[in-house]
Amino acid sequence: MKLTIVSGSQRAKSQSLNVAKYLAKLANTHFTEVDVLDLYELNLPFWNEGVWQGGEEWKQWTPIAEKLKQSDAFVFISPEWHGMATPALKNFLLLTKDDELAHKPALLVGTSASVNGVYPISELKVSGNKNNHVCFIPDHLIFRNVQDIIDENFDCQNESLHERSVYTVALLAGYARALAPLHGDMLAAGKPFRFGM
Repeated sequence: MKLTIVSGSQRAKSQSLNVAKYLAKLANTHFTEVDVLDLYELNLPFWNEGVWQGGEEWKQWTPIAEKLKQSDAFVFISPEWHGMATPALKNFLLLTKDDELAHKPALLVGTSASVNGVYPISELKVSGNKNNHVCFIPDHLIFRNVQDIIDENFDCQNESLHERSVYTVALLAGYARALAPLHGDMLAAGKPFRFGM
């Protein structure tokens, strides 16, 4: 099974990227391939209709879309900025289609430099899957005071959060195995209804 982890921060060397690297280490137990996409590094253009025509500025999206198509599960990580998910992560989800994400499980992860972090998860659960039909699993993770708990080796220094993370990554893998047939079975059938109701 393949997992794609998306670090949704627009900052270089972000805490969200550190969390992504930590979760990638945990995921290697359950997934044969784990890729981390750093949205700061990718620096994708903001969505516009040109993406549908495959204009020059969107050539970098093609290999990303192919990677997503091959993935069985996803982790989307967002810091909480002004109580919201980052523009980069929301833009990323705007670019995705059902071909890439539909009926595949995704884990939402919030990060915060303080005691917050839940608002991006709530926001993404409301609208982050409308047209791409990704399946957010019921559990999520929040890394509060993140700068104090992920060390330079990308290990978690908070024992209870580490145990919860181990469990949640295993749960995501379980969902990936269970949902695997749905993407193939329902993708074509759902095309007439891909834009919701």
